[in-house]
Amino acid sequence: MLPRNKILEAIKESTERAQLNSKEYTLFGRIYVYVNSPIMSGIDIRSVIGKIEDIMPPHLMDEIDEIFIGMFDENEDRSLEAHYENGAIFISNLLPTETDYIENIVHETSHSLEGRYGLSIYGDKKIEEEFLGKRRRLYNILKQEGYDVALYDFEDVEYTKEFDNFLYQDVGYATLNNVVLGLFISPYAATSLREYFANGFEEYFLEDKNYLRDISMQLYHKILELIENDSL
Repeated sequence: MLPRNKILEAIKESTERAQLNSKEYTLFGRIYVYVNSPIMSGIDIRSVIGKIEDIMPPHLMDEIDEIFIGMFDENEDRSLEAHYENGAIFISNLLPTETDYIENIVHETSHSLEGRYGLSIYGDKKIEEEFLGKRRRLYNILKQEGYDVALYDFEDVEYTKEFDNFLYQDVGYATLNNVVLGLFISPYAATSLREYFANGFEEYFLEDKNYLRDISMQLYHKILELIENDSL
């Protein structure tokens, strides 16, 4: 018969193996995380969950009931790593690092807030005015650089594939990285008002909140409002 300490050690090892092989987890004890397809070797979803719990105020994830990791038609059709829909986040199982999962969960969390708190986020037009001011500066820079641009395209706050393609293909994100420095958090933040908010949300929780405050004061304060007032 094994000594008691050996039995306890075997139980512990068995439990740890079961957790590692688990395909169902919980975030904040209530958001179910399902791994529907094999993920890349070396990625520990429990580690991803732990880091999310460390950085995110729980009430900001109240609109999320489930997170699914797998292969999804909408992600494939739209060349997305993740999307939010009806209380659930759908993430590709092919992301190469834990950081990619964390970034996508935080990004899609920002979009989950728009349904319930859209009026609080966008209603006073403060971040819209800030966004459009930056868009106009981007227009002037690109025009001076010789690009064929029309101001009305830069005045549209909604996402359009045509404008995204112009930035990504015609200008190129390598060029834009230099152009938007100190103006937008990233080139993708310039594609629409919603992505401006989402990229700022990511920057606040994952990167440098002071940098966000310095270049996007209205967006910074809007995120603070969401954090500090969970009864909006």
